[in-house]
Amino acid sequence: MPHSFYKRPLDFSYLIDMVGDEPAFLIELIDTFLVQIPVFITEMDKALMSENWVKISQLAHKIKPTFSYIGRNDIKDLLHQIENPAKNELLIKQMPTEVEKLKFVLADVLLQLEQEKVKLGASL
Repeated sequence: MPHSFYKRPLDFSYLIDMVGDEPAFLIELIDTFLVQIPVFITEMDKALMSENWVKISQLAHKIKPTFSYIGRNDIKDLLHQIENPAKNELLIKQMPTEVEKLKFVLADVLLQLEQEKVKLGASL
């Protein structure tokens, strides 16, 4: 399932500008992302299964800012493409495909976050 934004590298410069370049603290933030993203995916799947479009819209809106911190505005754009149609109950037939696309990309992001955590841990 190739996408133009698959395997795009993460960019932690914004996060580092906000909180500093302290590896232990960055690892804590990465751990938060590593917990938060799978919970988000599970909640999104449940909302999709129950055709709860309002919940899908709310979830997409809630997690969007997370991806600015790691330099992935393309994922914010994808979430926006899920959020607005879900909120307005438009293009509902495309929603499962869009959510699957998001899950595919987030799986790669989780892997990259794990790799960054290992690198940061080595610098402690």
